[in-house]
Amino acid sequence: MTTNRSNLPLILAAAGAGASMVLLAGVVTWRVRTAVPADPEQTTSPANGNQVAADRSEPLPKTDPITPILDAADTLVRQHQADRAEAVLRAAIREHPEDQQLRLALAGACILQHKLGAAYEQYEAALAIGPRTAETEFNAGTLASQLGRLDRAEEHFATAQATDTADARFPLYLAQVQVRQGRIPEARKNLLLATRLDETLAVAWGTLAELSLRGNEPNIAIQLVARARQLEPRVAAWRVIEARAKNRIGKPAEALVALGGISEAERRQLPILRLIGQCYGMMGKPAEAMHEFEAAL
Repeated sequence: MTTNRSNLPLILAAAGAGASMVLLAGVVTWRVRTAVPADPEQTTSPANGNQVAADRSEPLPKTDPITPILDAADTLVRQHQADRAEAVLRAAIREHPEDQQLRLALAGACILQHKLGAAYEQYEAALAIGPRTAETEFNAGTLASQLGRLDRAEEHFATAQATDTADARFPLYLAQVQVRQGRIPEARKNLLLATRLDETLAVAWGTLAELSLRGNEPNIAIQLVARARQLEPRVAAWRVIEARAKNRIGKPAEALVALGGISEAERRQLPILRLIGQCYGMMGKPAEAMHEFEAAL
């Protein structure tokens, strides 16, 4: 299973009769509303006058009041008027407080305005209404994590994982929260689970490598980060982890080779300059280190 790697919260409002789409952290939650279909046995027919009269006495099927509201909000979002979409949705929620899709759409409108706290409140309300799908739990966890509410984020991601055990995103994001909490054994377990579910997750391999390096296991870190580099050869973070690990085992020349593939702009960043300076220092070439710092000025 290949995992969507987007980490950016956003909303995509899709125009369409009775459809609303909200995209958060690469996850799509959607619901299509349809009017109550007519009973095929109550179709008007000139051959059955009595039936026609009976049909006309029956109440017309109720129309869905929510779809037009979602469509209006979609239109406003497409017109870059998320604030007006928010106002429309809040007014609708006052009349229909138990509609989950309105809550999710409002969360999306808030996200577009960078109101993450308000968006999370709507996700909590949506989950309380139900259904508590894995996708909705995941979206809520992403917001909670960005807000620094790590306990809540952990709860959401764990629930998502328990609901859908085949999706690698859930243990991956849960592990990232656990790293921030300092719960390294649990994070390792979930990162390994994520790689079993999706072996193309470079971030999982790279994070495992970083944890191994922190645990003074540089040789294991080198093996793990090699997987990340194979998957994402242009990502500087994986080269930096490899270089740090190579220095740790006394191979600064190989560390410099690893750093040779990063861009010039990245090379001038202070943490990387310090790492390069450490390499040259270990090689007994302080002048080369000084040259790197001077070139960055």
